[in-house]
Amino acid sequence: MATTLKAPTGAAPSLLQSKHASTHKEEVGTKHFPDELVTGHIYAKHRDDDSTKIDLPSYISVIENIITTADQIIDTVHRGIDGRLVHSDASLAFNVVIEPPLCTLHRISSELSCKAPGIEKAHETTLEIFEILANYPWEAKAALTLIAFAADYGDLWHLHHYSHADPLAKSLAIIKRVATLKKHLDSLRYRQVLLNPKSLIQSCLQAIKYMDEIREFSKYDVKELSELPAALRQIPLVTYWVIHTIVASRIELSSYLSETENQPQRYLNDLSEKMAGVLDVLEKHLEILREQHEEVDLYRWLVDHIEHYRTDITLVVPKLLSGKTETKPLIDGSTLREVGVHESLSGKNVILVISGLDISEDDIKAIHNVYDELKSRGTNYEIVWIPIILASNHENDHKKYEYDHKKYEYLRSTMKWYSIQFTTKISGMRYLEEKWQLREDPLVVVLSPQSEVVFMNAIHLIRVWGTEAIDFKEDRAKFLLRKNWPDSTLVKFAHQPRLQSWIKQEKSILFYGGKEPMWIQQFEERVEILKSDPLIRDGGSFEIVRIGKNAKGEDDPALMARFWKIQWGYFIVKSQLIGSSASETTEDILRLISYQNEDGWVVLSVGSAPVLVGRGILILKLLEEFPKWKQSLRLKAFPDAFRDYFNELALKSHQCDRVILPGFSGYIPMIVNCPECPRFMETGISFKCCHGGAHM
Repeated sequence: MATTLKAPTGAAPSLLQSKHASTHKEEVGTKHFPDELVTGHIYAKHRDDDSTKIDLPSYISVIENIITTADQIIDTVHRGIDGRLVHSDASLAFNVVIEPPLCTLHRISSELSCKAPGIEKAHETTLEIFEILANYPWEAKAALTLIAFAADYGDLWHLHHYSHADPLAKSLAIIKRVATLKKHLDSLRYRQVLLNPKSLIQSCLQAIKYMDEIREFSKYDVKELSELPAALRQIPLVTYWVIHTIVASRIELSSYLSETENQPQRYLNDLSEKMAGVLDVLEKHLEILREQHEEVDLYRWLVDHIEHYRTDITLVVPKLLSGKTETKPLIDGSTLREVGVHESLSGKNVILVISGLDISEDDIKAIHNVYDELKSRGTNYEIVWIPIILASNHENDHKKYEYDHKKYEYLRSTMKWYSIQFTTKISGMRYLEEKWQLREDPLVVVLSPQSEVVFMNAIHLIRVWGTEAIDFKEDRAKFLLRKNWPDSTLVKFAHQPRLQSWIKQEKSILFYGGKEPMWIQQFEERVEILKSDPLIRDGGSFEIVRIGKNAKGEDDPALMARFWKIQWGYFIVKSQLIGSSASETTEDILRLISYQNEDGWVVLSVGSAPVLVGRGILILKLLEEFPKWKQSLRLKAFPDAFRDYFNELALKSHQCDRVILPGFSGYIPMIVNCPECPRFMETGISFKCCHGGAHM
């Protein structure tokens, strides 16, 4: 897979001829080789060519085996037991097979040998090795260079190990001057290059492992692993510094064997610092990639085990919460005890209440009623609250954490059902957002004991019908929808003691409300004029019922907020089960919703059967023009005469209807018929930003 790093425009100047060329070698360090200049040299001639591939994991295993065994031999030297290394069963069973390009390795080994110390020569040699390995992927270039180094290094200690018993090994060890290498084993310089777990060579090996791991993630779509492109862009530069470091280390090793000038200490220190930085960058990318990879695997698991296979609820809930088959115990709100998921949910239908810490008291109260009813019936249901608490990205935001924790504890104390413990991370968040469409509003999902979704999203059922919605199955919802919609959405908001009597008598009822007090006043005044007319008194009698006042007769904004939420809930349930343009009922409720921000509105019903829903301005005009249509009352009943004249007025007026869909979770209709005409309503897009604040 080709990296997305672009080559710099124009060839970079040669480092060997840069302004630092005359600087004494002790003063030139890696800081004189900035990343931009290095990548310029790399991309001037090289790309990520994968025409010649190698089995990188196997090469890594062979390199590790060589270095580990050589270190074990060195350990016997330190302990004075040369030639008596006892190999473990695991090392003897090592059977990784590779087919290395021998001629290529010989050329690399030749490039590594007998070079002058200093960063300029190391850089020059690194570029020569890049030329030799031009047809290999970036990380393969690094691995082949390291295995060439390891082959030479391992050969030295292999000869030393057998020189005590094998004359040939002894002679070869003399030729290669292994004895002089022994003199440096206790030096800090040697341990800086080898032996130490954080040595230069070990750092190079670790960097190659990290690059291999990043490449393994390339099989995933970058849409799922958004960190992948940034991580892949690091590989060419990392490859350069790995090979550069191997070259510098081999030069240092050669200086021990030939007893010539060592690498400058400052240069080795710079390389140690550089490789530590390289590993740190790769580790940060990998940390994010691993998290994203876990999220992808978990998402796929949840899709399979919720939507396709029947899986025990006690496996799905922990995976949804923590990504594992085990998770922290739940808190039983009725006893405040911690209870394991298996103990509490095994064999149960589970109602997941997923919400932010801004869940309303009305919703909690409604769920309480459902909980009490479920327990009184002895049903096989349990409720679990999953709070969505966003972690702050701001440093030292301890106050927000404390506030969230206190809010969580308060809300949990009001709930009798199970709650998960305080956490700012829900592992299955992607599934909640993409598959269950979790948004700002609470999401209530009913699952069977085998994790099958029984109903999505039951919060609307609970808001509209309360305990009547039990058992939260589709058949039950369809039964409730067969009622006259004012019964479900209007009547409960009317504090009129005689209302049920009027409904039973099938009287004509005008439910009315609005945002503008002046409209309310004008409507009530004109209604009184109508009621005083003999034609109304003699047979066209009707009643009016105000929506929006509490039991004390006071305007109640909170009551109206709940009223509109229930209208929306009814519309969404109806649309979800039957379709957003399937009946007059759906159009009526949508028409009412579209009047939410109007000065006023009216719903005319006979008993609880709806007749029409009207915009306030037309209703006032209808009442003003009563003399024009009152004679029709001699032939028609009041609701028919009222509706017919209203329709006449509606045909003469034109006003756009707008419906702004709130951020409800779960299903929402994407195509909606206009409540006033047969056309589909236009769909717009709105954007919202809370500037990092937690609205949910």
